[in-house]
Amino acid sequence: MINKITKLFILYLISISIILYLILIFNRSPDRITYINKNIIVSPCDGTVTYSNGRYISVFLSPLNVHVQYAPIDSTIIDIQIVNNGVHLMATKPESSHNEGIRVTFGSKLGNIVVTQRVGFFVRRIINNINIGNNVGRSYKYGFITFGSRVDIILPPNYSSILKVGDKLIGGFTPIIKFNF
Repeated sequence: MINKITKLFILYLISISIILYLILIFNRSPDRITYINKNIIVSPCDGTVTYSNGRYISVFLSPLNVHVQYAPIDSTIIDIQIVNNGVHLMATKPESSHNEGIRVTFGSKLGNIVVTQRVGFFVRRIINNINIGNNVGRSYKYGFITFGSRVDIILPPNYSSILKVGDKLIGGFTPIIKFNF
């Protein structure tokens, strides 16, 4: 009898330890610094590119990715909009571009960069610590999508993405543009 209770207790402790480990891994928030040219736009998030065409990029954040969002360039927050579409599709589907989220417009000397954080199918919470008018440096941690899912990026006119579908990104670090001049 004691042996069976001991085994169940050990199994319980192992299960709780695994769950706590996964929560810690998911909620990590590393600082990111890049030393490339200050006029290069970097990825605002970790993840895998699911769409890249000209100025438009979509990135899927898996449960193993860091879910912090970083400012893509030295800029001023010129607009923050809540996107209320009432849709909560799986982030890997192209239709998830209609999911609810928060759209942040970063005004920079290169032009406006629009980053939309989108909620996922399961958990629907976005946390941001910015306000309109704030000046932010490139790689500044401005937001977090809890168990969430996708980030869409619109680059300024005259710039195109250098990314391909399947590319792995490191938020606040990986360059995402080429010049179109």
